[in-house]
Amino acid sequence: MVDDYGMGCSGPGLAACRVTPVQIGGMAAEWLVPPGAGDARIVYLHGGGWVAGSPTSHRAIAAEFAHRTGQPVLLPDYRLAPEHPFPSALIDAAAALVHAASNGPDDARPADRLSLAGDSAGGNLAAVIAMGLGPVDPVPPIDRLLLICPFLSVDNVVAGFAGLADDPAVSPEAMAMVATFYAPELAATDPRLSPLHANAAALARLPRTLVQASAAETLRGQALQFTQRLWVQQHWARLSLWPDMPHVWHAFIGKLPEASAAIAEAALFLVD
Repeated sequence: MVDDYGMGCSGPGLAACRVTPVQIGGMAAEWLVPPGAGDARIVYLHGGGWVAGSPTSHRAIAAEFAHRTGQPVLLPDYRLAPEHPFPSALIDAAAALVHAASNGPDDARPADRLSLAGDSAGGNLAAVIAMGLGPVDPVPPIDRLLLICPFLSVDNVVAGFAGLADDPAVSPEAMAMVATFYAPELAATDPRLSPLHANAAALARLPRTLVQASAAETLRGQALQFTQRLWVQQHWARLSLWPDMPHVWHAFIGKLPEASAAIAEAALFLVD
């Protein structure tokens, strides 16, 4: 179902970018490389509830970001639960960030700017890594953090604070279920699983952050609460809420004009 989400939808990015496969340890990944790319780089972590998704499902989105920013995008094929539970996905995602900090698509050169992005469960992984709660210490300097419809709290979903009951893509029950597949040994409030519950010191480690979400999705409330916590700390954060959009509507490039508009907004943030 995740691979079929947005199937057939693409913008000019796929045609403009070359795809360069890369091996990071035992993990496959690929670079989406736009013409004239320099040493600014983006690592994009795909969604899929930690149990699904791949470069195949998210190649069009990654290519669109590469095309619009002029920066190569690294898209790792991180390990999925339940066959590979926590912390496998987190280890792989962090390895991709470390790789991109020191290696471009064609040679080993340090990045002069590094951004981290992810949607849904990929946004969860991105937030955990950027807060320094993952397996990498120290975390390579991250210039921008982009969270698209992020899944930020298992506890919030189960408690019913997250938003609308008629979201066709994400339900509290489904998200609670995939969380048990991904991290059966972690408490729902553990910030490595639910970064909304991270302490102030962890939140302070975040770079400039853009959170995009739909006002009509289950995870709307989490996006708002997370951004509010950053605002309370006077942290640079922006919340962009879009009306009447499905979860990660960015996947519907070419069908929804709002998909291209949201990617354009995020791309401007990444290059600003």
